[in-house]
Amino acid sequence: MDHHPHVPWDARWISLLACPACHGTLSAADGPELRCASCGRAYPVISRVPAFLIDPTAAELKTLNLYGDIWDAYNQEKRRSRYHAPAASHLELLRLAAGCDIAQGEAGIDAGCGAGHTTLAMARQHAGIRFIGIDLAGGIRRTAAQAQEIPNLRFVQGNLLSPPLAKRAFDFVYSFGVLHHTRDPRGAFLALAERLLPGGRITIFVYKDFSDLPLKKTLLAPVTLIRRLSTRLPAPVLRVLARCNAPAVFLTLTLPARLLRAIGRPRLARHIPYGTFPGIRGIAASLEDRFGAPYEHRFRIADLEGWAREAGLMEWRAVDCLPWGFSGLVLSGLVSRAHVTQGIPKNGNRPEETEKIGKLG
Repeated sequence: MDHHPHVPWDARWISLLACPACHGTLSAADGPELRCASCGRAYPVISRVPAFLIDPTAAELKTLNLYGDIWDAYNQEKRRSRYHAPAASHLELLRLAAGCDIAQGEAGIDAGCGAGHTTLAMARQHAGIRFIGIDLAGGIRRTAAQAQEIPNLRFVQGNLLSPPLAKRAFDFVYSFGVLHHTRDPRGAFLALAERLLPGGRITIFVYKDFSDLPLKKTLLAPVTLIRRLSTRLPAPVLRVLARCNAPAVFLTLTLPARLLRAIGRPRLARHIPYGTFPGIRGIAASLEDRFGAPYEHRFRIADLEGWAREAGLMEWRAVDCLPWGFSGLVLSGLVSRAHVTQGIPKNGNRPEETEKIGKLG
């Protein structure tokens, strides 16, 4: 069945999935669909990708349409050139901030995988690990078609607040720049943590609120005001505006940051927005993301500490990513056996220790 032209899902892969409505087990039905054994819901498989969308909100539909192909140009450019930063890619940042490899064990999740190019790269790099990339948008179908010969990779379309993935079935999950664009980032984080086996690692990157940098927080205020208008624009209009403004951003922010690094002032350069981007196409895609996503939340290290405790993580760390050239926070930790079997939270690092880690650099 794994070679069926419509349903590349055999029992081994289906066992990693679950009905997002009732958490029941799924099985392959006649035709290109998966069916829940408990509630009877059927989910179509379109171009090798099961679609698990249940009553999305208007904002989620807008997000789906916005991100349908928003990252195609960005990923094309990033494959030719890397970030001008200590962490030259999203994956490298997550690894550096976590202090270890983010992939481990036998199966893992790329939560909010966008077009799926990073998931594809990870699957090729770790041939012995099964990867499932999940995203709300349908742009993953193009990558799924290109990845037919990658045996350890599958994609699903679904919502991170109710992931169509089996609980306690995975060894790791990572997510970069996605949870802050959901309507309930904390809920999405906890839902992803529930998919992990004891000892499984979760690593996530979210926006920071700059409460520790008053000047940046003040400069963020007009951007937030602009978002009140920009998030209401039709996606094609926003795309045109992003592409028209990207050259100005490159000239006024990216180039000055490069010059500062060239003259030996990297600590100053890392505070400049878009200062690490490789080129104009990537900036345009990021502007669409920044000004088009209906939901945007920002966090403090203390917020992530609370998530870690609630999820029962152990050996966790919450860090500020500024030393690696990114404006955001990373939380990484392991799901404890006590939390999985008894639901008893188990603290990792003490808050004061994590606060020190987060402010390094």
